[in-house]
Amino acid sequence: MSRTALPSQLFPKMTKLGVITTPYGGDTTQEKGSPGVDIANAIGTKIPSTTKGVVTDVSYGHQQGENNYGNYVIVTDPQGNKHRYSHLNKGYVQVGQQVTAGRPIGELGNTGAAYSASGLGDGANLDYRIVDHYGRYKNPMTYLKKYL
Repeated sequence: MSRTALPSQLFPKMTKLGVITTPYGGDTTQEKGSPGVDIANAIGTKIPSTTKGVVTDVSYGHQQGENNYGNYVIVTDPQGNKHRYSHLNKGYVQVGQQVTAGRPIGELGNTGAAYSASGLGDGANLDYRIVDHYGRYKNPMTYLKKYL
């Protein structure tokens, strides 16, 4: 089922981050069976790190419409899992910086190939993915539970 066919009212509301518009394994306009979770909300919504760790990669300076993940931050946790927060409007952290769970690392945005079925019209969403140290995707909902 295409995510464009699903009205946002069918998705659970996340009290702090927004509305889940694509669940783990759901289809997006960019991929079938997305290994991440898409969360829609207003541009500028603060995005917390869902784990403690070190910032191992950032990419800033992207604009909406580019065929990529836009501005993103990757936090590597103590177990070696890489948590990527994509389509950010702004990032607040730099490579090498230590972060704690709950610390704002950026703002939700619509950079890159951002798309949201939320009905906001601007494509603003967070694409949150986790890759373990073996290169396998993990379900991000286990980390998002405390932000529900």
